[in-house]
This record gives sequence, C-alpha cells and structure tokens, in this order.
Amino acid sequence: MSEASLSPSPPPPLVSVENLVKTFGDKPALNGVSFSVPTGQICGLLGPNGSGKTTLFRLLMGILKATSGRLTVDGLDAFEDRVELKRCIGFLPDEPVFYAYLSARETLQLSAGMHGLDVPAAMASIQPLTDRMQLSEHIDEFAEEYSRGMKKKLGLLLALLHRPKLLILDEPTNGLDVEGTHLFYDLIVDIAAQGTTVLFSTHLMDQVARLCSHVVVVNRGALIAKGGVDALRSAHGEKSLEDIFRELTQTPVAS
Repeated sequence: MSEASLSPSPPPPLVSVENLVKTFGDKPALNGVSFSVPTGQICGLLGPNGSGKTTLFRLLMGILKATSGRLTVDGLDAFEDRVELKRCIGFLPDEPVFYAYLSARETLQLSAGMHGLDVPAAMASIQPLTDRMQLSEHIDEFAEEYSRGMKKKLGLLLALLHRPKLLILDEPTNGLDVEGTHLFYDLIVDIAAQGTTVLFSTHLMDQVARLCSHVVVVNRGALIAKGGVDALRSAHGEKSLEDIFRELTQTPVAS
C-alpha cells in the first residue's frame, strides 16, 4: 500500500455554497456564487459596500431563502434546516443591539437559556473569555449603555456562548480601539486553532493578511476570486492584498 493511500483525506468543507442566486424582485443581489470554507480555517469575505456580503450572511443563517442554488453548513441546508443550524452558528453583527434594562450578565443568561444550555454551567464556561475581553467588571451594567466597542465584545461572547462550529463576524473590529482589536486578533486565531471555522467580512486588508488562510471576493453580486491567500497573491505577482483587491473590484464584472 502506498504512502499516499495511507494519508488521511481532508475533512469536508464546513461551509459549501453552490451556484447561489438571490434576487429581490427583478434585482439580482447574488448571481451564481460558488465557494467553500474548509473546516477550522479563517476565511475573509471581501467586497465593496453593496456587493452582497450581508445578503450572503443572511442566507447562510437561514434568514433569507435562496432563489436558486444550495448552501450547506456542516451538511445542513441553510434554509430548510435553519432551526437546527442555529445550534452550530454564532453571529456577531456590525451593530449589536440588546434588550433595554438587561445587564450584560442577564443578557448572557437569557441567551444561554434560549440555546437550551445549563445556564450556570454556560456562565462558568464563558467566564475566562469575559475576563479576557475585559468585561468582567462591567458585567452587571446595562448592556445598552455600553460603548460601541464594549457592545462588540459582549456580542462576541454571545456568539461564542453555545460553542458554535461556525462563527460569522460582520466587520468585527468596527468600534474597537487598538487594544480591543489586538484582543480580537488573538482570540480569533485561538478559536480557529480549537477547530471553529470563522467567516468574517472586513474592509481592512491588514486583518486579512494577518488572520486569513482563505478569501472569498464578491463584487456586484458576482464571485470574482476565491481560495487560499498565498495562492491569490502568487497569481497576482505577489502584490499586496490591498492592491489585488482594488484591481479585482475595479475590473468590470461580466454580465
């Protein structure tokens, strides 16, 4: 038996998108998008404003139904299995919103209960991360009175509370100061090293260069690049990611 036959097969991708089309009336938001995200990798979803990134996130979480095509996460159909899917996805929106008159602790406890978790055990499990995000001394303050950066940190705790297989982050460092941004960097790398797959959108190419093994680039609803970061740079003469992104998104999209 050859060495090649003894090598373990790579795990199937956690996220698979095939020929995805989403229209709103007669307006296409996504048109024939296909890509996959390997299990345990950090993938950057890149594109100009209005390129379809938020629509793609909503489709992956089962909030919207695709016009055609297929989206699966861990083998589950993103729309047909959307209730079960919520158990394996954590989501941090760009602007987290919390219930008025609930403290951060009460917000976490409510979320744990809604996920069907043992609430005291879940709170104990998230405590080291609460300390790491420097929220412990503010945990009994009203979440709605938090600064934007503190809301982002609490939103990340909520996204991770149920130990999701896929973490979706929409512009996660908006509102974070320099220290908070570096906390985010370190945390995301650690989360991926523990096996969680991360898909996040950003306009900051230094984040992509620092964190991502893979990228997906969309423009005007069309996929214009996908794959490993190193392969993408190699294919473009080792240019900076910022230059590659500008080059790709300024090229007219074929109709």
